[in-house]
Amino acid sequence: MEEKIRPVALVTGASSGIGEAYAVCLAQKGYDLWLVARRGDRLEALGQKLAEAYGIAAKFTVCDLSNRPQVGDLCAQIASQPQLEVLVHNAGFGVNGEIGLAEVTKLQSMIDVHVSSTMALCSAAAPGLRKRGKGAVVVVSSIAGWLTGSGSACYCATKAFELSFAQSLAKELKPFGVAVQALCPGYTKTEFHDTYEYEHWNRNSVPKFLWSTPEEVVRQSWQQLGKKPVCVPGWLNRLVIAVGRNALVSRLREWIRSARKR
Repeated sequence: MEEKIRPVALVTGASSGIGEAYAVCLAQKGYDLWLVARRGDRLEALGQKLAEAYGIAAKFTVCDLSNRPQVGDLCAQIASQPQLEVLVHNAGFGVNGEIGLAEVTKLQSMIDVHVSSTMALCSAAAPGLRKRGKGAVVVVSSIAGWLTGSGSACYCATKAFELSFAQSLAKELKPFGVAVQALCPGYTKTEFHDTYEYEHWNRNSVPKFLWSTPEEVVRQSWQQLGKKPVCVPGWLNRLVIAVGRNALVSRLREWIRSARKR
């Protein structure tokens, strides 16, 4: 009896948060998983759990997406994977600090992850998806892509790149039957803020009703995939973007930031 050949879904930043939630979603849909992140122990544990629970195959690759040689190796593997049908590029992080005060090497690493690796991974996956004639790419951006703010200059700018890039890529791949989505969540209950840059940042400063779970973000993303190129989970986040387009939210953020310094 021949073993069933299942389509493969690759998820970056899969060791926690939205990436982990997307891995669970895709396993439930019957995809074999290819999990990518820096923490191999977490990837291995997650892969084993999902393989046993849903009868799929799961492999993992330890990769630092700010390391260009490692990204190059990963891209070569992606280009040679004929069964790749879904790419979820979720990996990312934030650096809190004003330009000239924030650590430059951290900012550069963030740019490499959000900009350089986004372009590289999508470039590696696109030829196979075109040939396959179906599939999907999800680039996890943020509502920050519509905003600006002191202490978040590079984060907002790189998220704006991901948003714009995914929208243009959607136009390029749509004729080939490939859906592309820029997923733009707001505050999400993940490990994003569990870094030393945010050690003085208080989650309670953000009202509870503004927080989403990774599972809810992924649910809405998957529901809207293929329907429109941008997914903003939650009506409150959509309201923030609508207001943010005329700079009111960004001005409010500046006022709050100044008030905290007093």
